Order: sequence, then C-alpha cells, then structure tokens
Amino acid sequence: MTPEILELLAPFLALVGFGGAILIGMKMRYTHIQRTRGISSPQDVEQLTEAVKTLHDDMRLLHEEVLALNERVEFTERLLERPRPAETDPAAARRRRS
Repeated sequence: MTPEILELLAPFLALVGFGGAILIGMKMRYTHIQRTRGISSPQDVEQLTEAVKTLHDDMRLLHEEVLALNERVEFTERLLERPRPAETDPAAARRRRS
C-alpha cells in the first residue's frame, strides 16, 4: 500500500474502530439494563404467574386446614372444661368401679 492510500484510510479506520467500540459498549450496557431491571421473556412471566397462582391455592388449603384444626381444639377445650361425672356424682363413680 502506498502512503497516500494509508493517509486516506487512517481516518476511516479510526472512525470505524471508534464506532464499533461504541456499539459494543451500548450492547453491553443494554444487556446489563435488561438483567438489572428484570425484563424477562413472556414465558418467564407466565411461569411466575402460574407459580403465584399455585402458592395462593396452597395458602388457601392451609388456611382451611388451620380453621378445621382450630375448631377441633375449641371443641376439645370445651369438653375438658366440663365437670366430669365422677367429680359431681359420687354414685356414678361407684357404678363405674363395679
């Protein structure tokens, strides 16, 4: 190559190199922004939505089970608070022993 051609190509090559570096930097920045902002694909959003629905259903079932257990505990407490027949009626206690 002759020096005249190099003199003409040098600014062009510098501009292309600088522009390429800027484009690569912009691509890296865009990728970083996507990762940090949580931009995800529609499939990811659908999976998350389904997972949240499943968790809501599980929580509803657990809530119903806790309510049922609470009813059983209250019933048992009421039974335990009642006076026993042996404590109130000595004749009933004698009948049980025999």
